[in-house]
Amino acid sequence: NFSCDQSKEKGRCTYPECGKLFKDLKAHIMTHQHERPEKCPIQTCDYHIKGFARKYDKNRHTLGHYKGRMVCGFCPSSGSPAEKYFSRADFFKRHLTSVHAVEQMPPNSRRKTSSTRSISSIKRFSAYGPHATGKCSTCQTTFISAQDFYEHLDDCILREVQEGAKEAINVAHLSEVKQD
Repeated sequence: NFSCDQSKEKGRCTYPECGKLFKDLKAHIMTHQHERPEKCPIQTCDYHIKGFARKYDKNRHTLGHYKGRMVCGFCPSSGSPAEKYFSRADFFKRHLTSVHAVEQMPPNSRRKTSSTRSISSIKRFSAYGPHATGKCSTCQTTFISAQDFYEHLDDCILREVQEGAKEAINVAHLSEVKQD
């Protein structure tokens, strides 16, 4: 049993055998569609064929294919043998929110610029070091705040995974040509 407040905020799914409550019922309903147009870019992945109903779910899944090493340039040990690094974007983002006070934002509501941020929040984000800047270990872009870096991370990693997938396709095509 849910209180009136909860039922106002959430919608109940009307699909048979579901009936669950969701904050974003419209997005959930899409998961019941038979058509799943959002495909994983990795051809050897089951979800390259199976696909996803929502782009958000595809992107979250695709981030898991990243095989690189993400270094936190905002930590004092950055650049030393003791630097903090992550192999999964979700773990890295959790680190940024818990250690560097980054504000989590849903993918569809990310700020385009940091100009709306207050002076106090900028000080809070850079409190880990007075001149802390973070360099993205994937694309080498430097960020003055952990918040800006957090908002950059998903797109950068997705781009890297997609380019890696294209490279794998090119290598496969090259090997086919060599066999001819």
